[in-house]
Amino acid sequence: MARLQIDEVADVVKDAAYVSVGLGVIAFQRMQVRRNELAKALKGRTDDAKGTLDVVGSLVNERLKLVEERVSATLDITRR
Repeated sequence: MARLQIDEVADVVKDAAYVSVGLGVIAFQRMQVRRNELAKALKGRTDDAKGTLDVVGSLVNERLKLVEERVSATLDITRR
């Protein structure tokens, strides 16, 4: 009788361990899926941001060249 109860307790503990491991595996897999979804979402946004920064950078370079030309012209006029 006592042996039967110990076997039942052991079976319950074993089942609980299997369930815990199974839930851990499922949780880990779901985290991987979420991580991949987030990486894809961020990749799209970073590509968009990079394109925007490239456009802004070229505009800033154009304006900087214009300012340099005007400053140089002004300095040339004042040196004469």
